Amino acid sequence: MRTFFLRQPWQPVILLALAGTLFLWRLGVPGLMDPDEGRYAEIAREMLASGNFITPQLNFLPYLEKPPLVYWLTALSLQVGGNTEAAARLVPALSALAGLGAVYWLANRLWDPDTALLAGLITATSSGYFLLGRILTLDMTLTCCLTWGLALTWVAWRHGSRCSLFWAYVALGLGVLAKGPVAVVLPALIFLTWLVLEGQWRQWRRLWHPGGAALSLLLVLPWYLLVAWQNPEFVRYFFWEEHVQRFLTPRIHAGQPVYFYLGVVLVGLLPWTFLLPWAWSAAKAAETDSLAAADRRFLLVWFGVIFVFFSLARAKLFPYLLPGLPPLALLTARALAGPNFAAHWQSRTWRWTVRIWLLLALAVLLALALLPWAAPQTWVRLAFLAPYPAAGGLVLAALPLLLLFAASSPRRLRLYLISGALIFNLILILGVERVAEYRSPRPLARLIKQHWQADSVIVGYQAYSQAISFYTGQSLYLFGLRGELDWGLRQRPDTPYYFSTLAQVSAFLQRHPNFFVMIDPENFQIFQTIHPYPVKVLARWQKYLLLRNG
Repeated sequence: MRTFFLRQPWQPVILLALAGTLFLWRLGVPGLMDPDEGRYAEIAREMLASGNFITPQLNFLPYLEKPPLVYWLTALSLQVGGNTEAAARLVPALSALAGLGAVYWLANRLWDPDTALLAGLITATSSGYFLLGRILTLDMTLTCCLTWGLALTWVAWRHGSRCSLFWAYVALGLGVLAKGPVAVVLPALIFLTWLVLEGQWRQWRRLWHPGGAALSLLLVLPWYLLVAWQNPEFVRYFFWEEHVQRFLTPRIHAGQPVYFYLGVVLVGLLPWTFLLPWAWSAAKAAETDSLAAADRRFLLVWFGVIFVFFSLARAKLFPYLLPGLPPLALLTARALAGPNFAAHWQSRTWRWTVRIWLLLALAVLLALALLPWAAPQTWVRLAFLAPYPAAGGLVLAALPLLLLFAASSPRRLRLYLISGALIFNLILILGVERVAEYRSPRPLARLIKQHWQADSVIVGYQAYSQAISFYTGQSLYLFGLRGELDWGLRQRPDTPYYFSTLAQVSAFLQRHPNFFVMIDPENFQIFQTIHPYPVKVLARWQKYLLLRNG
């Protein structure tokens, strides 16, 4: 069979080469961005510094919001590669590649190598998946584990493969070590929903594998038991406050509307978003039997349960929906590589889909052009990104033009789509580097290291940058800032790194005259009342000043 790229044995190599370039090229160029990247890199650094791999620590206080798998892997990467940005981001990048392996494997088992290659490329070049594969968070590793777990479980259900089901349990167990119970809650809800909708709920026992469950518990339980033994309040804090309350109450990351994730899907799947409505109907048309119909419905349930689950949660963040992108990519790939696409690729429905895409892309370009006059304050905030938004908009507009007027065959059409998506993501790489110039405190950390002396200290006056700790290898002495560190402070109230009064700050600075202070300018006058001596302003970063003793 003629493929739309090269011969089938080379397709996994093509996917690995292209995706590897996307996720690894210039990975270490942007500075680590606060708060997330700085936080997780610093936790891994402190693991290596303290030798404590059971209780994760931030500023050497217990930090137990999340399990340790990503911290462990990042610590290993830092141990091998040094305290560099590339080493810090290697875990999400490799997780993204491993997740693509699951997408490719599932599509190949369900359909054919053509669809598998296209599904992997669509997933890799979807902006949300792509960006989160190059940023240090926990979500990509969770998504990798969930994608493998769901793919293996579906193949086990479809083909009766007990071996696949065994490994599915292992993958989900690793997910529980990556981000907690959500790694089993989501798959359980997905398959329960599918069984109920299909009228097969009595067959749930087919999804039970005692050996897989035993091995998963063997992987997961030791850490949970050890950390609970070292931290008696862990169970209540981790399960109740950080999971149940985060889902049910507006305690953290709240305020987003219930339709928040609709926008996340539209942005997170770019540039493939415009094909979604057409892809659903085209994937349905590609069904050749009842099994193919069941595959499509399962992919819809996979995405739908994740979308509804997080839409109902009070805490909402962009990365939470990441595990819902692979099934949309699989559906889109099936539509573009299905058996009927070659015969109907010039259909009226397709042409109207591409025309609407073109109109929407032109509307985006027009909005960008009018932004300086229509919303000058927004333009001032976004002007530093120029010319990347315009370049991305031009790619989004050029693609449908090529599809309408230059795609002379389905093979060429797919090549245009993939090439355009790759160019769009290369623009995103450069855009993220520009964002990092504003969000990363790396320049401040370099200044601190240039002026560092053996007895120097760093004080955060109502300010805390985890990335500065990572870059300098020093903990910050903090005043007037708690937040995510509150629980750790309750466990270790005698820590030397926190001050509760201005008098304590004043006494500390007198004992340590070689200091750096990170402070908001609004607090500068108050600071001078407790330290009425000359200080130098070394730099400004965001809303903060970096001071040094005069």
